[in-house]
Amino acid sequence: MSLQLHKRSILRKSFQYSFFTFISRILGLVREYYQVRYLGISPLSDAFIIAFRLPNSLRKVFAEGALSAAFVPTFIKIYKEKNTSSANRLMSLAFVFFEGIILLLTILVWIFPGAVIRMVSPGFSEAQFIPAIVSLRILFPFILFISSGALLAGALQSVNHFFMPAFSQVLLNIVFIASFVLCLKYNLSIEYLCCGILLGGIIQFIFYLLFYFKYGFKFQLPNVETKKRFKSVLKKFANCILGVGVMELNLIVDGIIGSYLADGSISLLYYGTRFMQIPLAVIAISFSTVLLSHFSRVALYAPKRLSVYLLEASKFVAWATIPATLFLMFVSEKIFSTSIMAKNVKAEKVGIAGTLLFIMACGLLFFAINKILTNVFYSLGDTKTPAIASAIATVINLVGNVLSFWYLGDNAIYGIATSTVIFGIFHAFLSFYLLRRKYNYRFYIINFLKFLFSYILQLLAGAVIFWFLYTAVFGYLAITSYYYFFFMRWGYWIIMFPLTGFIAAFLYFTRRLFGINLYFLRK
Repeated sequence: MSLQLHKRSILRKSFQYSFFTFISRILGLVREYYQVRYLGISPLSDAFIIAFRLPNSLRKVFAEGALSAAFVPTFIKIYKEKNTSSANRLMSLAFVFFEGIILLLTILVWIFPGAVIRMVSPGFSEAQFIPAIVSLRILFPFILFISSGALLAGALQSVNHFFMPAFSQVLLNIVFIASFVLCLKYNLSIEYLCCGILLGGIIQFIFYLLFYFKYGFKFQLPNVETKKRFKSVLKKFANCILGVGVMELNLIVDGIIGSYLADGSISLLYYGTRFMQIPLAVIAISFSTVLLSHFSRVALYAPKRLSVYLLEASKFVAWATIPATLFLMFVSEKIFSTSIMAKNVKAEKVGIAGTLLFIMACGLLFFAINKILTNVFYSLGDTKTPAIASAIATVINLVGNVLSFWYLGDNAIYGIATSTVIFGIFHAFLSFYLLRRKYNYRFYIINFLKFLFSYILQLLAGAVIFWFLYTAVFGYLAITSYYYFFFMRWGYWIIMFPLTGFIAAFLYFTRRLFGINLYFLRK
């Protein structure tokens, strides 16, 4: 297969994945709107977010995170050897083993939910503690169905099928939104909401199962050779747990400290992180998910080429995420004041949420590059090194959180967000350093800096155009009776989306005029 075909395949699959991820995130905004309407920013919302975060964090480990990183390269290798039977046997053994562990965890959490909540949110009041227990018992089995679907997604990726892994998030959000709407309409308790979310996980798993059988895969009894291969998967998985789940681990650490702060602090941190994760998921996670299988093939047949791929992937991610960062920083407060928190949340909390998003957006580029770097390590069969880097960075985040709690008092929530950004920056540089030291990989830093310099010039030109159009439009509206609707309510986005779309088109079509050459955008 030629490099050109490789490149087109990567970009096409990335756009396919990104499209559904984008749709999912738009639906996610609708979901957050109804979530705020239903729960507000309150002790109840804190309780729900913590209860849902636990299975959702494990999802990053036992689903699209560590499990996929350890399982997918091995499964692809077996499948590419034209050994479908061995691939089926490996899937069967992995399914029984990992789902057995999750089933055991689910039983333990169902029996001891109070101990789990106290461990991750030791500062909770009774108003937060009781609904958190109720929610956790219903929600935790969610991970059982999500992780099962993720294993089956690994098989689908081996045949370059990314539709279902991407569409599954859309499907989940549709069920989530329906659950919130029904709870609001009929004034149902939080237990009904949690049951609706669990139903979404079950529906998603059924769809994965149908696609799994559609592509000719099945379940077969493992043999001796399967067990040998599975030991390799287990070893990689053990190292991947911290490496891939580190962002979730940091969120849990944030939640522990946040549980001692004012009511609603956990909810505010959650919303600030959620909006930062929209471009992270659409750009970096989609791109790196597709790249993992390609990196695994390149590592097998032309490992030296990974240095070039790393440079070009980093350039592409930077090209896409820096404008997203600037956009989030510019509209950080407007996102909350004109949309999900427009009616039933105090202005003070809206301002806090906007500031938190502004801070978190500063780390977007580094979070994105971390996704690429982690997959480079995994494609080389190295799961230990990224785990070490993650562990060190996590300690730094923990120290930052504790210091914020001690010295900033009521403003510790801002210190928690800043610590998360510092973690992302340090993690990226440490991963680069370890990749170079251990594998002697070149990053071509001069090439990257040349690209960055040219891109800054293009961004400055785009910023001037944006500011001229922005002030012209809103300046005109200021003398009309429509100003309040278009500047203070959701009408703001009727103007902002076309305006930012125009700037995005400007950045795309003028990139060569500024000397910006991106491998993944070449025809």
